[in-house]
Amino acid sequence: MIAAWIPSWISFIIVISLILIFSKYELGLTLTAGAVLFALLVGVNLLSSFVNVITDPSIILLMIAVSMIPILGGIMEESGLMLELVQKLNVSKRVSLIASPAIFGLLPVAGGALMSAPMVDKIGSDVEPRHKVAINVWYRHVVILIYPLSSALIVGSVLASISLYVIFISMLIPFILLVIIGYILLVRSIEVSPRDNERDLKIVAKNFIPIIIAPIIDFIGRTFFNVAMAEEIYLAVGLFVSLLIALKMGKMSATDIKNITKNMKIWRFPLIIFAMFLFLEIFINSGVPDDISSLNLPYILFICLGFFLGYATGRIQLPLSILIPIYLVQYTLSAMPLLDFVFLYVAIFLGYLITPIHPCVSYSATYFEVDYNKVVKALALPTFLSFGLLLGIYSLTLLF
Repeated sequence: MIAAWIPSWISFIIVISLILIFSKYELGLTLTAGAVLFALLVGVNLLSSFVNVITDPSIILLMIAVSMIPILGGIMEESGLMLELVQKLNVSKRVSLIASPAIFGLLPVAGGALMSAPMVDKIGSDVEPRHKVAINVWYRHVVILIYPLSSALIVGSVLASISLYVIFISMLIPFILLVIIGYILLVRSIEVSPRDNERDLKIVAKNFIPIIIAPIIDFIGRTFFNVAMAEEIYLAVGLFVSLLIALKMGKMSATDIKNITKNMKIWRFPLIIFAMFLFLEIFINSGVPDDISSLNLPYILFICLGFFLGYATGRIQLPLSILIPIYLVQYTLSAMPLLDFVFLYVAIFLGYLITPIHPCVSYSATYFEVDYNKVVKALALPTFLSFGLLLGIYSLTLLF
């Protein structure tokens, strides 16, 4: 048997390398194939691992929830509710350049940067194309640091065993810092001018209801009610209510939902969750955790690896699913300390933000007809300044 002569840690490196190489393709399928190969190489019972994952109520509910999130985004986009929300804000040019991609960033849809790109183009007609790409990418994604319906944040919360809303609060400081850094380096030099649309905050508040109702229901459920099955049930219920509200407000039919589901290939989203937890189940039983724990890796290496894997994969969930289990095993913990999670998550996020593998970067560059090399020059300064600040703050924490 192969597992008899290949050490488990070498099998792990082989599988991770293959996953990284093929991660630019369909991530759920790639990670599932990697998990199967890993199980075969290390001699873990694949059927038992599969059953453990597919019968876990928490994982099943999480799969259901992440399937509804992109449908909600599709409804908000197709109905025009999100576009109307942005237009009725009617704020200054600089604020509009920040708010437009940020608000569209609340819609977790594939290639979503193409939705905000036309608005950024119209608002910043006198802005250099490479800076328009940088603004669109930076502010579309910075909001996912704190948005409770971000699938990356939800997955990170489950993997690290930290409350989603504790993470939300802890991410406010990095979020504010990145908004400020982006403003100083990308937006401040742009000439100020007002928007032409009529401001109507009632419409803004009304159209925001489908986006905010799910996290409100989830927060109330997790905070005040205990269930025997899994807390993820509140997220699933909240999203279902949000979908119903969005459907009614957007005056959309079952046919529209069918088309949105088909166009977005909804099956990809629960498959990623299943694949991640299958890989995690096999990893825990592979013997690799014992090998890695003996290395005693310094945490700053985790941070740097997080940035590298975010850049190499163009993903957030995949690096989290690799590094958090390794961290927990090395330090023999059942839950990741909050501060360490924040450092790791932000590092991965910054690497993910600047890579050409990230679809929103390549889509935005294509839309604004600008070469990636020019785009990366505009994104590099705020990204590496933020990463340097992250490392500096981490170094300061070691002194106390």
